[in-house]
This record gives sequence, C-alpha cells and structure tokens, in this order.
Amino acid sequence: MNSLTLAWITEAILITYRAAGQQQSKANPIAHFPLPSEYIGSFIIFGALSLVPGPQGQRVAGLFGWGLVVATALNLWDSNGAVAQLGKKKKAAAPAAATTV
Repeated sequence: MNSLTLAWITEAILITYRAAGQQQSKANPIAHFPLPSEYIGSFIIFGALSLVPGPQGQRVAGLFGWGLVVATALNLWDSNGAVAQLGKKKKAAAPAAATTV
C-alpha cells in the first residue's frame, strides 16, 4: 500500500469520525452520518493525485495527500471555503465612524 492510498483511507476515517459527533443541521439532515459528497470529494481529489506520473511525482502527491489529512484533522478548512486562522478568533466588525462635512 503506497502512502497516497494510506492517506486517503485515513482521510475517510477522519470524515467518518467528524460526522459521528455532529448533530442534525440544515446542511446535513441525518445526524451522525457524513454526507456522501464528502466521500466523493475526497475520492476525486485523491484519485487525481494518484494520476501524477513517476516515482518522484508520487512522493510529492503522497506528501500533498498527507497535508490534506493534517488539514482535515486540525480543521483548517472552513466550510465556507475560507482558510481558518490558527489561534485567532474573529472579531466583530467595528461600526463605521460617522463623519460630518
């Protein structure tokens, strides 16, 4: 088993583990089950990485795949598509100061 396949299996386990702790929401109507699109998304990404040619390319693809696993484990990717900032909390926007002319 190469490193990319092992990374994909680990990613599927993390997807399942994260979904097990979720409650029912508008995005996921069935509590404690991941959406099939989450598995399909990982299948497409890791499948595309498996098409990288050559042994050096496969090492880079495996490293990138493990990077995705680490990002999933640390929850670095926000569901809105933004990259989450580690250690920083979002501040409420300050109201604009009224100016008089």
